Amino acid sequence: MKVWRICMITLLCCLSIQACSLAADTTKMDMQSIDPSIQMKNLESYYITSGRTYDKIAALLQSIPADKTGLVGDYYFRIDKKVTSKYFYHVNAYDTTMHTLKSSYFVAKDESCVWRLYGEKDAELIFGNTESMLKKTEVVVYPKRIPLGSYGIIRVHVPGMIPYDIKATSLNAHVATISDKMNIAPAAVGTTSIVVDIKIGNAERTFTRDIAVVDTADTQEAHRRSPNVSVGIGVGWHHHGGIGIGVGPWW
Repeated sequence: MKVWRICMITLLCCLSIQACSLAADTTKMDMQSIDPSIQMKNLESYYITSGRTYDKIAALLQSIPADKTGLVGDYYFRIDKKVTSKYFYHVNAYDTTMHTLKSSYFVAKDESCVWRLYGEKDAELIFGNTESMLKKTEVVVYPKRIPLGSYGIIRVHVPGMIPYDIKATSLNAHVATISDKMNIAPAAVGTTSIVVDIKIGNAERTFTRDIAVVDTADTQEAHRRSPNVSVGIGVGWHHHGGIGIGVGPWW
């Protein structure tokens, strides 16, 4: 009988601890999704709360089907005054009664595209096209003169760290090749062009960057040794989250 009572007490304690832990996690999650602006003064200092820009963004989001935006019931918008990457307005939609976060978005300044943002997965294009966005995307190959025995990197800057696919090719495999890790591996002294294809959403853009492979490395470059990976003239599409390849993020 005593053993039975001890087991029951132990079980109840375990259930109580689990319930407290779950309640704490739920509270933490709720606190993170509550609109912080409800405790703020001078909202206009941080958010766009009215005017032409607010009306255009609100109208655009409301024109997109609810199954894509997740906007159902009563809600309101909080639009950050600071523009992300000089291209996107960051918008949060909150429940009118509970002030809990419904969804988040990036809305392009030129209204060419809208992305729905998720914490656990890649952003999703829910409106428009990415042709204008690709014009704001930058690709840099560094360094332009790569010493034998070191390696070069490809840096990509995509507004808002929106996910993208990349494919890189060396036009002269005798001089340099592209590794499986998307680094530029020098093979012989000479010059070549690196062709970089970037695909974002439903559009693509091709960048061409010229490099030279040189015979001697200076003191700083000598410390950057080439990684031990297989190489080829070109590497197929790679998926990334809007940060620089090799070294990132780069803004």
